[in-house]
Amino acid sequence: MGKELEELIEETAELIVSSKKLVVFTGAGVSTESGIPDFRSPGGIWSKFNPDDFTYQKFLKDPKVRKRQWQMFSMFRMIDLVQPNPAHYAIAELDKLGKLDCVITQNVDGLHQKAGVPEEKVIELHGTTRWVKCLGCGKRYPMSEIAKRLEAGVEEPVCDDCGGILKSATISFGEPMPVKETSEAERCSRECDLMMVVGSSLVVYPAAYMPIYAMESGAKLVIINVGTTSMDRFANVRINEKAGEVMSKILERVKSRLA
Repeated sequence: MGKELEELIEETAELIVSSKKLVVFTGAGVSTESGIPDFRSPGGIWSKFNPDDFTYQKFLKDPKVRKRQWQMFSMFRMIDLVQPNPAHYAIAELDKLGKLDCVITQNVDGLHQKAGVPEEKVIELHGTTRWVKCLGCGKRYPMSEIAKRLEAGVEEPVCDDCGGILKSATISFGEPMPVKETSEAERCSRECDLMMVVGSSLVVYPAAYMPIYAMESGAKLVIINVGTTSMDRFANVRINEKAGEVMSKILERVKSRLA
């Protein structure tokens, strides 16, 4: 755009203040600033494991695949210990200021809720590592409870009620997207007047359709991401910076306008 960063921050703050329905869409670039590796980046989980070995279909059919997946539980425990970063807190503060309709996130770490965004305002398109679900009866267990079983030497935990297969409540390759969350995300995207994409390259579909739905319905679009996205040319404001520092500065400007 040829504009200075401070000018872009000012423009974004003005868009937020004037918006009636702000939706924030977040991706891995927000979580990485809390120390969670991007699954697809060097050093991420898929540089250590082959994603083809972890499809939903193989998980259902092969006990060996299930045991290998549970060997990854240390990653889930690590996520449980990490803390929100300034981007998460800035988004939560926008909610406290009455400027946030909801967060639509591709992330599975629960850090938006930990930062203070109400549970009912976070739409987790790819599920969550905070819970484990039974594929038989649907019972849910806290991940921390299942982690204790794994630490005690259980190779493949099963459901207490029905003996069914347990799986982390995340969306695996080949697993259908959650109907309720996907429908709600699309509705919120189509009804918002401003969408802010924070920390996503918009390459994973159908999640990446959400900014398209917003734009098609007339919403303004702000993109804050390191690196290009497929929606850059449609953005009203495009900021090629890390999320935490930029979101903190945007929040300061919003507060000064609302004071």
